[in-house]
Amino acid sequence: MIFSRASEMEMEDPSTSHWKEMSEERDEVKEVQKMTQKDNRRVFKWRLAVTGILLLTAVTVTLTTYMLLVEQEYKNFEAAYDQFSRTVGDAAVDQQNNLRYAFRALSHHITIYAQNNNKTWPFVTVPDIEVTGSDTLLQAGTELFNVFVKVENKDRQAWIDYTTANHEEWVKEGHLLRNGNLDRLQQVAFKPFISKSVNGSFVEDDIRDYYFCAWHMVPTPTTYGLLNWNIASYRSYDQIFQGVMKLKNESLVSPVGPYVAVPIALTQEEHDAMHSKLLDSQSTNPHSFVYTPVHERIGDTDSPIRAIIGTGTAWDRALIDLLPENVGGIIVVIRNNCNQSYTYEINGKDAIYLSEGDLHDPEYDFYKRVVSLAPHTHPDFESTLGHCQYSMDVYPSKPFRESYDSNTPKIFAICIATTFVLVTIIFFVYDFLVQERNTKLVQKAAKSNAIVSSMFPSTIRDRLIGQDNELDGKSHKKKTKSLKAFMVSGDRTGSDDDGPDIASKPLADLFLETTVCFADVVGFTAWSSVREPSLIFILLETIYQEFDKMARNRGVFKVETVGDCYVAVAGLPHPRKDHAIAMARFCHDIMVRMSTLVKKLEVTLGPDTGDLSLRIGMHSGPVTAGMLRGERTRFQLFGDTMNVCARIESTGFPRRIHCSKETADLIIKANKAHWLQKREETISAKGKGDMETYWLNLSNIGDGVSVISGASGPEVSEISREAIERGYGNFGLDERTSRLIDWNVDSMSKLLKQIIAGRASDPTYRQSSASLDDSKVQKGETFFDEVKEIIYLPKLDHCAGKQQDTDAVKLPRVVVDQLRDYVSCVAGMYRNNAFHNFDHASHVAMSVMKLLSRIVAPSHLEDDELEDSQTLHDHTYGITSDPLTQFACFFSALIHDVDHVGVPNAILIKENAPIAALYKNRSVAEQNSLELSWDLLMDSRFADLRAVLYTTEEELNRFRQLVVNLVLATDIMDKDLKGLRNARWDKAFKEENFTESKRDAVNRKATIVIEHLIQASDVSHTMQHWHIYRKWNEHFFQENYQSFLDGRIEKDPSESWYKGEMGFFDFYIIPLAKKLKDCGVFGKSSDEYLNYAVQNRKEWEVRGQQVVAEMLENAKKNISAKNRNSS
Repeated sequence: MIFSRASEMEMEDPSTSHWKEMSEERDEVKEVQKMTQKDNRRVFKWRLAVTGILLLTAVTVTLTTYMLLVEQEYKNFEAAYDQFSRTVGDAAVDQQNNLRYAFRALSHHITIYAQNNNKTWPFVTVPDIEVTGSDTLLQAGTELFNVFVKVENKDRQAWIDYTTANHEEWVKEGHLLRNGNLDRLQQVAFKPFISKSVNGSFVEDDIRDYYFCAWHMVPTPTTYGLLNWNIASYRSYDQIFQGVMKLKNESLVSPVGPYVAVPIALTQEEHDAMHSKLLDSQSTNPHSFVYTPVHERIGDTDSPIRAIIGTGTAWDRALIDLLPENVGGIIVVIRNNCNQSYTYEINGKDAIYLSEGDLHDPEYDFYKRVVSLAPHTHPDFESTLGHCQYSMDVYPSKPFRESYDSNTPKIFAICIATTFVLVTIIFFVYDFLVQERNTKLVQKAAKSNAIVSSMFPSTIRDRLIGQDNELDGKSHKKKTKSLKAFMVSGDRTGSDDDGPDIASKPLADLFLETTVCFADVVGFTAWSSVREPSLIFILLETIYQEFDKMARNRGVFKVETVGDCYVAVAGLPHPRKDHAIAMARFCHDIMVRMSTLVKKLEVTLGPDTGDLSLRIGMHSGPVTAGMLRGERTRFQLFGDTMNVCARIESTGFPRRIHCSKETADLIIKANKAHWLQKREETISAKGKGDMETYWLNLSNIGDGVSVISGASGPEVSEISREAIERGYGNFGLDERTSRLIDWNVDSMSKLLKQIIAGRASDPTYRQSSASLDDSKVQKGETFFDEVKEIIYLPKLDHCAGKQQDTDAVKLPRVVVDQLRDYVSCVAGMYRNNAFHNFDHASHVAMSVMKLLSRIVAPSHLEDDELEDSQTLHDHTYGITSDPLTQFACFFSALIHDVDHVGVPNAILIKENAPIAALYKNRSVAEQNSLELSWDLLMDSRFADLRAVLYTTEEELNRFRQLVVNLVLATDIMDKDLKGLRNARWDKAFKEENFTESKRDAVNRKATIVIEHLIQASDVSHTMQHWHIYRKWNEHFFQENYQSFLDGRIEKDPSESWYKGEMGFFDFYIIPLAKKLKDCGVFGKSSDEYLNYAVQNRKEWEVRGQQVVAEMLENAKKNISAKNRNSS
């Protein structure tokens, strides 16, 4: 309700805005957040610090670990290289020493043989030289050796003669010892001269001072052609031999050169085969020759040198079998003072010749290890021509270095970094959870603070939580007693049990100038008796929230709500002089708002909601306000003012504001006397006697703050009148009927959505392609002939539990419009009877909805069994599983009394009414209602509605059967039908039929249950609150009394009404309520209906006759009033 600006200016109190600001509730969330802001900043700083520390620690530990592991790998590389390089060097030195010692021993063996056998040089032939020489080669690790005998020119001819005579013996002996035969000995004639090699051929040598003739050779030569070859005929060899003679007792090592096989000693194949044992060496690999002198006398190095032993050795022989298989990449450079260098690579047991020159990687010069292969210190070594001093340089290579590089440092670094990342993530997750928890705690604290704020005024609240710094002048420790100590423990004494000391002063104050109001919802008790608890709370929450908003706007403090009574006070916690004016305006606001809210809520909450109203009482005076500490503490008002106000409210009238003289005086004092109207009669209050009271005239009360418009609550949809105009031309639907139409449409729309959702979840559903009209219906001659003993409901759809949310289903606009048109037409088809009218049909439909919502599983089933949809389906006989059945129940309730003429079927039959003959005198009114409603539904204007309601021929016929059975079940006066239903009940619930199938048994029970459901709903007023029963009982009486006055009923109904109701309770209502309980599907509703039926029967037995007298008097008054209006 909105008032003009002129009215606002006239009625505005200058302090209104001030009190509005004071009464505004604090933003509890912001208030609590403000209290925690400092701590939040501190926590945020610590969060940043911890994050920084974690980041710094992660980087430091990761880098340190990586560097340490890399350094360890480097140390491992250095240690391994040091070990392997020493091994290579020591092996090379040992091999060179072994070679020298082996051939020195052979030299001594030859000298000793000559001495012991008194042989004269050069005429010495060593027997079994093949055996001794092979052992020497094996020890030295060389390939072959030659013994070059020194022959003086004076002995030349004698030597030729000696070798001609002795060569064949030792050569053949050697072949036999080595090969066991002479197959490899070539039959080439021995040349009896000292030879030299010219162009690959041996020719007689020139006359010289001395010769070094080839004599013994191991392996034994395959031809005699090499014997007596003077190796000194080559100048380079002559220099070497001169150097040997100069050094006397030292072995001389020649420069490196490739090996050239001499076929008469070793073939090329034999040489390569020997090197194949040395793995990767080839004949082109570097070789050196070692020359060892043979002295005339043993132990006398100054004695003449009579022969020189020459042997060839490959340098890779000293480098094999040194390292483990998995170690490689050691580089060895063999160099000498003759400006030669050769590079090898050692990989495991292999030594691979790379090339001539120094090929090591300069990057590893730092790791160079030099090994000397010339351990002797003869002063003439370096100056001796033909001799080279050798050394070995050992280096690591990049592959060797990289073999000690691994991914371990990276892996460890990644693992550590990942660990820190995970720790950081966990920290942030934990921090997030803690922060979220703290946020929830803040919100909960805010809600708790809001609850405290809603329960207590700010002064009491602040003192309660210890914010008042001057709490009774006591110490701070006592001032901060916790809220829990006040609200739960209620311990008002100190710790000393012997003393009467009070720990803290009670929280209470006296307010001398206040105005209190009690606002009671009239008709709430009866209204709530027919509603679900959720609907009751929707009503109370909606209206109380609106009242709370208006209280804040007016600076009025809400004290409490007691059931349907709203209690408020003006003048506390902040005293104000205009408390009576503020309260008057507040009462006016809520009275006006209540009248609009209940009409809007009727669409959601059902019939009779719009009839609810407020009865308000006001009284001014002092009150004691405070909090009684203990269990469930709340803020309360005490004093005589409260008692008087309650009495004023209870003696008031609905939709009126009743105030005491004290309040009226304050209003008059404020120059608002025109607001008041003195009540003619006085009221009596305990301890006060007769009291003079006043009414507040709503039409004269202005408003400083406009009433809130557009507040919460469902909006009343525009009622379509077109259907009525097209159907019956009824343009006279009042506002109440329009609201009832809206409620019916809303309820039926929800059921239609359930039908659609059920189809959407059924994968086997197939819509019929044929047009479904009235011709597809299986009809009888009359509706009575179509009554079925068993109506088969559909089998359980296991997808039903996974149905699409009905809130997500959108009905097409055309369907909603057609549904509204249909309900409007039905409303227009009802006659203006006192009982059998559209109000009654809506009341029956509401009871049907309540009972359908109460169909539940039995209490003896466990929770896990309730989750089984099959168990629930079987227990409720399939009623809960089929939305179409539920729609049919509601639809039948809506149409069951269409065009009812206000008299029983017996009167229509007695009067020979045309419809009685049409329907063969059976359930006349019910069949007539069915006929009209069904024909209307089949009209072409409702094609879209029908297309949603049923989509297959099976659904159409099942819907028709359900509607026929249900509507005809409301004929409770037909004895044949009653007997038939009783027999069916007994067969379904009392008799055990072992021959009947389970499907038939279940559907029989379903059929009889839904029939009893609509029967109970048709007379549900008898099983509801006494006031509801009185209301509809009087409507039914007035309808019958009017029929009596019209001459259609012979006897005055008032004469038998009392006894008739007693019999109705005893023989129909109570047995019917017991059946609802016995069938076991309605839960607590069956007890509720039975209890109300028994209570109403008792009440009727006591007060029934008085009630009948009152109803008769009221009926006569109504008839007189109608007669006056008609005249």
